[in-house]
Amino acid sequence: MTRPAPIARRAFLTASLALLATPAFARSAKKEKKEGKEGEAAPDPVIKLQSMALPVIVNGKLINYVFLQMTLTLKEGVLPVVFEGKEPMLRDAIVREAHSKPFVRPDSYVALDETRLKASILRETNGLIGPGKVALVTIVKQTPRNFIAPPPKPGTQAKRAAPVETAGDPNIVP
Repeated sequence: MTRPAPIARRAFLTASLALLATPAFARSAKKEKKEGKEGEAAPDPVIKLQSMALPVIVNGKLINYVFLQMTLTLKEGVLPVVFEGKEPMLRDAIVREAHSKPFVRPDSYVALDETRLKASILRETNGLIGPGKVALVTIVKQTPRNFIAPPPKPGTQAKRAAPVETAGDPNIVP
């Protein structure tokens, strides 16, 4: 049995390694070109907030909870690190306001008043991270805990059940 010459073996290994490394070099060159054009990659200016449960309170009575998914879009040039560690404070302020002045819509017990809620979130974020840094508050999804019929419209009365004849029934006390 003959062994291949050491020079042939080295040439074969060198060629194999060069072929294997070519795709890796090509990818890193593409990344360098992209970074060279744009500089450093800009961080995503959208901050996805954790889900939040807000109450639906009518006449001092808890009717339902609505779970919200929201995002904050920062203005151009504002880094997301400015909001780092501030989300618990924002959530606390919004939940406190939702209990004192509920974001109830007059036509629904399963959705909140988005206009008031967005204005409140914007006001609180301006206080936490500085004015003018949030461009947009987006309510992605509202999910009610229970599906409850909408409130009766003003001026309409709920139909009452017809009175039941109870004369002579010993179980019913008049």
